[in-house]
Amino acid sequence: MFGRFIAWLGVGRARFIFALLAITGLLSLMLNAIEPPEAWIPTAQTALAALFLVGAAAAVITRFDGLERRQILILIAPALGALILGLFVPQWFAALAVIAVGWIAVALIAGRAGVRREYQRAIKHMRKGQYEPAIAILSDLIKAEPQQAEHRRFRADLYRLAGNLRKAKADYEKVAALMPQSGVGYNGLAEVYLQEGNYERAFEYGLKAHALEPHHWATAYNLGMIADRMGKWTEAIEYLKRALAAKMPDSRHRLLSYLWLLRAYSFTGEEAGAREALAALRSEKRGLREWQIIFESEQAAILRRVLGEDVALAQELAECDQAAALERVRARSRA
Repeated sequence: MFGRFIAWLGVGRARFIFALLAITGLLSLMLNAIEPPEAWIPTAQTALAALFLVGAAAAVITRFDGLERRQILILIAPALGALILGLFVPQWFAALAVIAVGWIAVALIAGRAGVRREYQRAIKHMRKGQYEPAIAILSDLIKAEPQQAEHRRFRADLYRLAGNLRKAKADYEKVAALMPQSGVGYNGLAEVYLQEGNYERAFEYGLKAHALEPHHWATAYNLGMIADRMGKWTEAIEYLKRALAAKMPDSRHRLLSYLWLLRAYSFTGEEAGAREALAALRSEKRGLREWQIIFESEQAAILRRVLGEDVALAQELAECDQAAALERVRARSRA
């Protein structure tokens, strides 16, 4: 269970939490060693504990995207505030801890009620390839809560899986209208147009998504992929570097990012960059396994169509020696 949590959280965030725990814990122990004890030491130690709680919560919250992040923030923030207040007012700590736990329990129950049950039913249909019943469930939710962008986003994803790209576009456009400060809708539109092979429109919407979410790896990753398809090698290098710098959590996405970087560097004649990208690609063997597992699913037909050749090429390059791999990429760039 702990290993799965670390894998979900990502190595970078996990290291941050452990480092923060080590630093705040060490500083607290060092304060205990001060002789004679100063009156301010307990307050400082409490502040260190509060710093760790805030830092750990921030690391977890930032793992979520868009609307999910806001929902988790609503869940965690009041409970975290109660615990921090309890640290500074020890005589209240027990009562505030009970309040914090109670808040989380109530929020979880409320979150899982109603809409959550409907989402669970839709997901069960989706996993069986039964897209029409899943779409019908989301359509009922949209009628009941027309301003909830997440319902539209989920239905758009279902339309994409069902192959109804026209209706998927309409829902993503509505998501963009309902969430003008978020890049979620535009990112969805970029992916739909990419799926259609309309790279110009895909790039246009990808740029809009990235402008709204400049620090999110997914918007830069999608722009890098689209630029690769268009042969815009300089842009591909720029956006893929941004995506990797944003610490994308999954090996499978890093694998393809390095593949596209390798291809871009080969076309632009940057030998050192190509070698570095190939070495990085070959280190992401877990990403190959992740794609193999994903591609076995019936719901992965779109991904297989869009990314299947890239994953096959990445596997080919990972299995041959470095010189042969670089020559194969060069040969394709000259073709």
